[in-house]
Amino acid sequence: MRRWDSFFVVLAVTMSLVACGSDRTGGPRGEPQAVVDASPDRTILALGAAFDATAPDAERNGEVEFGAGGRVTVAEDGRNAVRHPELDDPASVVDLVRGALAAVAYGGAAVRGASTFRYETVINVERAVAETPADGKARMEAFAAALGAPAFYADVWIDGEGRLRRIQVPVEKTTKRPPDRSKVLPRLITVDFFDFATTPPPP
Repeated sequence: MRRWDSFFVVLAVTMSLVACGSDRTGGPRGEPQAVVDASPDRTILALGAAFDATAPDAERNGEVEFGAGGRVTVAEDGRNAVRHPELDDPASVVDLVRGALAAVAYGGAAVRGASTFRYETVINVERAVAETPADGKARMEAFAAALGAPAFYADVWIDGEGRLRRIQVPVEKTTKRPPDRSKVLPRLITVDFFDFATTPPPP
Protein backbone atom coordinates (compact mmCIF):
# COMPACT_ATOMS: atom_id res chain seq x y z
CA MET A 1 0.00 0.00 0.00
CA ARG A 2 1.38 3.45 -0.88
CA ARG A 3 2.17 5.95 1.88
CA TRP A 4 -0.70 8.31 1.03
CA ASP A 5 -3.15 5.41 0.80
CA SER A 6 -2.13 4.37 4.31
CA PHE A 7 -2.56 7.94 5.54
CA PHE A 8 -6.12 8.19 4.25
CA VAL A 9 -7.08 4.80 5.73
CA VAL A 10 -5.84 5.91 9.17
CA LEU A 11 -7.61 9.26 8.79
CA ALA A 12 -10.91 7.58 7.89
CA VAL A 13 -10.74 5.25 10.90
CA THR A 14 -9.87 8.13 13.22
CA MET A 15 -12.76 10.27 11.97
CA SER A 16 -15.22 7.40 12.39
CA LEU A 17 -14.14 6.94 16.02
CA VAL A 18 -14.53 10.64 16.75
CA ALA A 19 -18.00 10.65 15.19
CA CYS A 20 -19.10 7.80 17.45
CA GLY A 21 -17.92 9.45 20.67
CA SER A 22 -14.93 9.16 22.96
CA ASP A 23 -15.99 5.98 24.75
CA ARG A 24 -15.50 3.89 21.57
CA THR A 25 -18.28 1.42 22.49
CA GLY A 26 -19.98 1.85 19.12
CA GLY A 27 -23.55 1.87 20.40
CA PRO A 28 -25.92 -1.05 21.04
CA ARG A 29 -26.39 -4.09 18.85
CA GLY A 30 -29.59 -5.89 18.04
CA GLU A 31 -33.00 -5.46 16.49
CA PRO A 32 -34.17 -1.85 17.06
CA GLN A 33 -37.40 -2.61 18.92
CA ALA A 34 -35.66 -5.11 21.20
CA VAL A 35 -32.88 -2.60 22.00
CA VAL A 36 -35.39 0.15 22.84
CA ASP A 37 -37.61 -2.20 24.87
CA ALA A 38 -34.66 -3.28 27.02
CA SER A 39 -33.23 0.22 27.53
CA PRO A 40 -35.26 1.33 30.60
CA ASP A 41 -34.23 -1.74 32.61
CA ARG A 42 -30.65 -1.46 31.38
CA THR A 43 -30.62 2.18 32.46
CA ILE A 44 -31.90 1.65 36.01
CA LEU A 45 -29.32 -1.09 36.59
CA ALA A 46 -26.92 1.84 36.97
CA LEU A 47 -28.76 2.85 40.20
CA GLY A 48 -28.50 6.55 39.37
CA ALA A 49 -27.12 9.22 37.08
CA ALA A 50 -26.68 12.93 36.58
CA PHE A 51 -29.25 14.52 34.30
CA ASP A 52 -29.70 17.69 32.30
CA ALA A 53 -33.23 18.46 31.09
CA THR A 54 -34.00 21.36 28.79
CA ALA A 55 -37.04 22.87 27.12
CA PRO A 56 -37.29 26.05 25.04
CA ASP A 57 -38.41 27.95 28.15
CA ALA A 58 -36.96 26.02 31.09
CA GLU A 59 -34.00 23.98 32.29
CA ARG A 60 -33.25 21.70 35.22
CA ASN A 61 -30.28 19.61 36.20
CA GLY A 62 -29.23 17.40 39.06
CA GLU A 63 -29.09 13.75 40.01
CA VAL A 64 -31.65 10.98 39.83
CA GLU A 65 -31.70 7.73 41.81
CA PHE A 66 -33.35 4.87 39.93
CA GLY A 67 -35.43 2.20 41.62
CA ALA A 68 -37.17 2.53 44.98
CA GLY A 69 -39.77 4.80 43.41
CA GLY A 70 -37.24 6.84 41.44
CA ARG A 71 -36.29 9.39 44.08
CA VAL A 72 -34.92 12.53 42.46
CA THR A 73 -32.61 15.25 43.74
CA VAL A 74 -32.80 18.32 41.53
CA ALA A 75 -30.67 21.46 41.37
CA GLU A 76 -32.56 24.27 39.63
CA ASP A 77 -30.94 27.02 37.61
CA GLY A 78 -33.76 29.58 37.75
CA ARG A 79 -35.28 29.05 34.29
CA ASN A 80 -38.43 27.24 35.37
CA ALA A 81 -41.21 29.75 34.86
CA VAL A 82 -43.01 27.14 32.75
CA ARG A 83 -43.46 23.68 34.23
CA HIS A 84 -42.87 20.55 32.20
CA PRO A 85 -43.42 17.08 33.70
CA GLU A 86 -40.31 15.79 31.92
CA LEU A 87 -38.16 18.35 33.75
CA ASP A 88 -39.85 17.78 37.10
CA ASP A 89 -39.55 13.97 37.02
CA PRO A 90 -36.70 12.67 34.83
CA ALA A 91 -37.00 9.19 36.40
CA SER A 92 -40.43 8.85 34.81
CA VAL A 93 -38.98 9.84 31.45
CA VAL A 94 -36.99 6.58 31.58
CA ASP A 95 -40.16 4.60 32.29
CA LEU A 96 -41.90 6.50 29.48
CA VAL A 97 -39.71 4.64 27.00
CA ARG A 98 -41.45 1.41 28.08
CA GLY A 99 -44.28 2.60 25.86
CA ALA A 100 -42.12 2.87 22.74
CA LEU A 101 -43.48 1.29 19.55
CA ALA A 102 -42.33 1.04 15.92
CA ALA A 103 -38.67 1.72 16.74
CA VAL A 104 -36.46 2.55 13.74
CA ALA A 105 -32.67 2.89 13.94
CA TYR A 106 -31.69 6.34 12.63
CA GLY A 107 -27.89 6.21 12.91
CA GLY A 108 -24.89 6.65 15.19
CA ALA A 109 -24.25 9.84 17.15
CA ALA A 110 -22.20 11.07 20.11
CA VAL A 111 -24.07 12.26 23.21
CA ARG A 112 -21.78 14.05 25.69
CA GLY A 113 -18.86 12.04 24.37
CA ALA A 114 -20.62 8.66 24.55
CA SER A 115 -21.17 6.53 21.46
CA THR A 116 -24.88 5.94 20.87
CA PHE A 117 -27.42 4.93 18.30
CA ARG A 118 -30.48 7.09 17.77
CA TYR A 119 -33.88 5.46 17.41
CA GLU A 120 -37.08 7.08 16.18
CA THR A 121 -40.18 5.76 17.90
CA VAL A 122 -43.75 6.48 18.95
CA ILE A 123 -44.64 6.50 22.63
CA ASN A 124 -47.91 4.88 23.70
CA VAL A 125 -48.47 6.33 27.17
CA GLU A 126 -50.95 3.66 28.28
CA ARG A 127 -48.41 0.96 27.42
CA ALA A 128 -45.71 2.84 29.33
CA VAL A 129 -47.86 2.86 32.47
CA ALA A 130 -48.75 -0.81 32.09
CA GLU A 131 -45.10 -1.84 31.67
CA THR A 132 -43.77 0.24 34.59
CA PRO A 133 -42.78 -1.89 37.63
CA ALA A 134 -45.16 -1.87 40.59
CA ASP A 135 -42.96 0.31 42.81
CA GLY A 136 -43.09 3.15 40.28
CA LYS A 137 -46.57 2.71 38.84
CA ALA A 138 -48.35 5.34 40.96
CA ARG A 139 -45.70 7.92 40.07
CA MET A 140 -45.93 6.95 36.40
CA GLU A 141 -49.73 7.26 36.37
CA ALA A 142 -49.45 10.81 37.71
CA PHE A 143 -46.73 11.58 35.17
CA ALA A 144 -48.87 10.23 32.31
CA ALA A 145 -51.81 12.37 33.39
CA ALA A 146 -49.58 15.45 33.38
CA LEU A 147 -48.46 14.74 29.80
CA GLY A 148 -52.04 15.06 28.60
CA ALA A 149 -51.72 13.02 25.40
CA PRO A 150 -52.16 9.29 24.70
CA ALA A 151 -49.33 9.06 22.14
CA PHE A 152 -46.59 11.16 20.54
CA TYR A 153 -43.34 10.77 18.66
CA ALA A 154 -39.98 10.52 20.44
CA ASP A 155 -36.31 9.94 19.73
CA VAL A 156 -34.02 8.01 22.06
CA TRP A 157 -30.23 7.65 22.05
CA ILE A 158 -28.88 4.40 23.54
CA ASP A 159 -25.26 3.57 24.38
CA GLY A 160 -23.25 0.38 23.98
CA GLU A 161 -24.43 -0.91 27.35
CA GLY A 162 -28.05 -0.47 26.35
CA ARG A 163 -28.61 2.58 28.58
CA LEU A 164 -30.65 5.63 27.67
CA ARG A 165 -28.38 8.60 27.16
CA ARG A 166 -30.88 11.04 25.65
CA ILE A 167 -34.66 11.13 25.30
CA GLN A 168 -36.30 13.82 23.17
CA VAL A 169 -40.04 14.52 22.91
CA PRO A 170 -42.07 17.40 21.49
CA VAL A 171 -43.34 20.13 23.80
CA GLU A 172 -46.73 20.07 22.08
CA LYS A 173 -47.59 16.39 22.22
CA THR A 174 -50.27 16.62 19.51
CA THR A 175 -47.78 17.71 16.83
CA LYS A 176 -46.61 15.22 14.22
CA ARG A 177 -42.97 14.40 13.56
CA PRO A 178 -41.71 16.98 11.04
CA PRO A 179 -40.13 15.71 7.81
CA ASP A 180 -36.33 15.61 7.69
CA ARG A 181 -36.13 18.63 5.41
CA SER A 182 -38.69 20.74 7.24
CA LYS A 183 -37.71 24.40 7.52
CA VAL A 184 -39.69 24.74 10.75
CA LEU A 185 -37.70 23.66 13.81
CA PRO A 186 -39.82 21.66 16.29
CA ARG A 187 -40.07 22.74 19.94
CA LEU A 188 -38.48 19.89 21.86
CA ILE A 189 -37.76 18.73 25.40
CA THR A 190 -34.44 16.94 25.80
CA VAL A 191 -33.39 14.88 28.82
CA ASP A 192 -29.76 13.70 28.97
CA PHE A 193 -28.38 11.11 31.40
CA PHE A 194 -24.64 10.82 32.12
CA ASP A 195 -22.13 10.01 34.89
CA PHE A 196 -23.97 6.80 35.72
CA ALA A 197 -23.53 5.50 39.29
CA THR A 198 -22.39 1.91 39.74
CA THR A 199 -22.54 1.82 43.54
CA PRO A 200 -25.38 2.87 45.88
CA PRO A 201 -25.17 6.41 47.32
CA PRO A 202 -24.29 6.77 51.03
CA PRO A 203 -27.25 6.67 53.45
